[in-house]
Amino acid sequence: MFRAALSWLVLAPAIAGAGTLIGKLDLPPPPERPAVATRGFLDRSENPLAPVKPYSVTPELVVVLEGGETAMAAPQITWELVGESFARPVIAVPAGSEVVIKDTTKVARTLAAQEDKQLIPAGPINPGGTRSFRVTDAGRTYTIGDRDAPHLIGRVVVVASTLIGYPDETGRFEIADVPPGSYKLRVWYRDHWVARSDDTVTISAKGKTDFNPKLPADAFGPAKK
Repeated sequence: MFRAALSWLVLAPAIAGAGTLIGKLDLPPPPERPAVATRGFLDRSENPLAPVKPYSVTPELVVVLEGGETAMAAPQITWELVGESFARPVIAVPAGSEVVIKDTTKVARTLAAQEDKQLIPAGPINPGGTRSFRVTDAGRTYTIGDRDAPHLIGRVVVVASTLIGYPDETGRFEIADVPPGSYKLRVWYRDHWVARSDDTVTISAKGKTDFNPKLPADAFGPAKK
């Protein structure tokens, strides 16, 4: 399920008899606010007028179905820069796809991948402009940022599937056009796959399959080695 700020163009026709996976992630409590790393002139204090909004983990979650998929053309994916961040901080991209970064802000950005400085063509992306790059190897992850804006970080995880879903704020997700068959459901959070038993889900033809994966209590901690 893609929002307007993250769109893809599939060049292959729809798959006959495909089904739809719908579900809701059973999420553990979000991580607590980090401790104060640096002290300013005043100590941190709670807002006396309104409670602090809990940290939302769902923009950094991706659901991916692997295995049993009919071959499809790799899509072209548009990933927007909005304000001081990417429209979605983490995206999953099928291997072989072209990613087009579009700057919808009023500030020029010079982006590079930490893992491969040659991935994104050199030079600034001006307001309204684009830069594109292609990813080829499933299993790789790229951390995209602007050295002049340390807060601007986006992550691309390359997957061997075009069956990708993005949970909303409640954890609900939908993956359409799934060929009938058995799949492994995996969940990505921020910079790693969530350590859990990969659920197997069977998709029926021309119907909806409801599946609600449960994430472990430590899902939002650091990656397990």
